[in-house]
Amino acid sequence: MNRLVLYILLLAAFAFAKGEGACTINSIAWKGEHTAFDEAQIKGALGQPCDAWKALAAKLERYYEDQGFVAARVQGEVRHEGGTHGRNVLELEIQRGAAYVWATPENLDSGGTRRDVFARLTGIEAGEAVSLTDLERSERRLSRIGYYNRTAPTRLFRDPARNRIVPAFSMRKANVSEAEGVLTYSSEGNVWEGKLDVNLFNIAGTARDLQLEGFTGENTRHLSGRYKEPWIFGTAWNVVVRGNFDEETVEDSTIERVVVGEAGITRDIGFDFSIGVFLGISEDDKHTSLEMSYVSLDRFVLPRSGMRLDASASWKIDRPDSLDNYLSAKANVMAYYPLYGNFIARFAGMAGGIFPTEADLRRSDLFALGGPGDFKGMQYRMLRSRAYGLSEFALLWQDGYDLSIEAFYQPGLYRRLAPGHGWAREQGYGIGFTQYRGNWSVNLYYALRNGCDFLDGIIGFGVKTLF
Repeated sequence: MNRLVLYILLLAAFAFAKGEGACTINSIAWKGEHTAFDEAQIKGALGQPCDAWKALAAKLERYYEDQGFVAARVQGEVRHEGGTHGRNVLELEIQRGAAYVWATPENLDSGGTRRDVFARLTGIEAGEAVSLTDLERSERRLSRIGYYNRTAPTRLFRDPARNRIVPAFSMRKANVSEAEGVLTYSSEGNVWEGKLDVNLFNIAGTARDLQLEGFTGENTRHLSGRYKEPWIFGTAWNVVVRGNFDEETVEDSTIERVVVGEAGITRDIGFDFSIGVFLGISEDDKHTSLEMSYVSLDRFVLPRSGMRLDASASWKIDRPDSLDNYLSAKANVMAYYPLYGNFIARFAGMAGGIFPTEADLRRSDLFALGGPGDFKGMQYRMLRSRAYGLSEFALLWQDGYDLSIEAFYQPGLYRRLAPGHGWAREQGYGIGFTQYRGNWSVNLYYALRNGCDFLDGIIGFGVKTLF
């Protein structure tokens, strides 16, 4: 017992001695020129261990690196004053150095893009203060748009005559234009459907894009196109022209056809945001749309992290019955989170609504649900609704750029149309597989709906080629 008490007393004495001798910063003394902002950033080191200031100093250095002072350094030393019971004083000095601005970005590899176009695509503006954070965001942006493959780390060259920094990227032209065909089969209704997409990106190295999509099914046919002309008259704005043709056979066997044309302007804001305004017209209405998107995905093909958000609102006017003017709004978000090794989680959500709810609308005015884009367990455009909500969780296993296997679950609901009323719930679930081989890829998925027999699901098969 006496030995136990002695052991406890020795431990207490050791802990007390260690605590008494621990190095803690008692005051901060600055040397040379500095600002109140610098003092505020390092003030948090007071009362902390003597090494705590280094993390705060690194944060302050990064701040100045993002303000053009790429050589900024914070130097410090902890000095003890006053003997055994003295104080620990942190002496600091900040050296910011000269301020630099960006020069026109350059590409050291064969990017297949005009020099001025590449410089604009980076998002870095010549003459702005150098920011290493913006450089990192620019690298992610170039990887995300898919035009290039990075072949070497980005390098910085200094032009001391005019205090400029030249960001030199190493980006080689990637085969990003694509043609994809998708064929789906529903054994529940013995229905075949087909879709063909042709997307031409960065045409002739000019950042012009042309996208075409065609679909045909048992009761539905669809054709749409979109063309982007970038940086009109040297401004940051792009002109986008798009249109679509839809033909559907409705319940009473009549055929409803709709042709819509739209023209608008878009522009990038920073590295991740873009906005757009469109004016559209069809045979019996005019409409105005406002759109916004945010993209922070890490790469174009098989992303592993980041998110994408798209939202739009459209006001339709000048219809035959003035009571039928209405607002349509929708949004969707998708986020990727690496879990462990090659395992990745994907979360998605979509929602849409039409206001006012009492408007008398055509079938083509309503939201179309079903198909690879949302409820995978339904045929393409199987349902029409005034309002809907959909979420998705998927667990993916990815082997680099070559292989992706996923299991997904999609709970959702939609507003029934007359003569039905209220909300109806839907659930979809299934598995998917994508295999890349060079510039070719194949994908396959099998999806089921709630209440659907296991042999009555949707089988989708697609083939894509990059060029």
